[in-house]
Amino acid sequence: MKSRLVEIGKIFTTFGLKGRVKVYPYSDAQIFESFKGKAIWIDDEQAHIEVKMKDVKPANKKNYLVELEGFDTIEKSKRIVGKTICIEEKELPPVRNDEYYFFQVIGMEVYDESNNLIGVVEDVIQTGANDVFVVESNAFREKAQIIPLKNFDSRHQSQSEEILIPSVKDYVLKMDLKNSRMTVRRMEWY
Repeated sequence: MKSRLVEIGKIFTTFGLKGRVKVYPYSDAQIFESFKGKAIWIDDEQAHIEVKMKDVKPANKKNYLVELEGFDTIEKSKRIVGKTICIEEKELPPVRNDEYYFFQVIGMEVYDESNNLIGVVEDVIQTGANDVFVVESNAFREKAQIIPLKNFDSRHQSQSEEILIPSVKDYVLKMDLKNSRMTVRRMEWY
């Protein structure tokens, strides 16, 4: 039985006549290249197709040429263009204590130091200097703007706020991957 599948890239085109495909990776180069020779899964609408990643070579700075077992013609490879490729979670290289995979953080509940729920991590933005967590929040509606009654409609009641929290030790106090919970220092502007 396979463990949980984690998306590691997306096939976006074919390359050449021998069935190779170009893949945009969702991880850094070292991690993506470590999957060479391993079983991966192609996410099809009805099922996951298990194949072996026979070869992986950088195509340029942002994507890879990948040779997949059983996909040796351009006709076969065209059927998987646009599909996501996955790996079993147990096949991922371990991370250090201060590191995480994005899939571990997305969906995580975020609390402040007083244990007030701020919201849920919806996305992670890579800025180069540090990651930034995009937190979707309804928790701070008490600071909502006063809306004149003539301009009020029901959309204003359910709108959520998007809070950006930098992934630095000054703001992220604790990240509990096992319990999917993050504790952050409340920033002055929210």
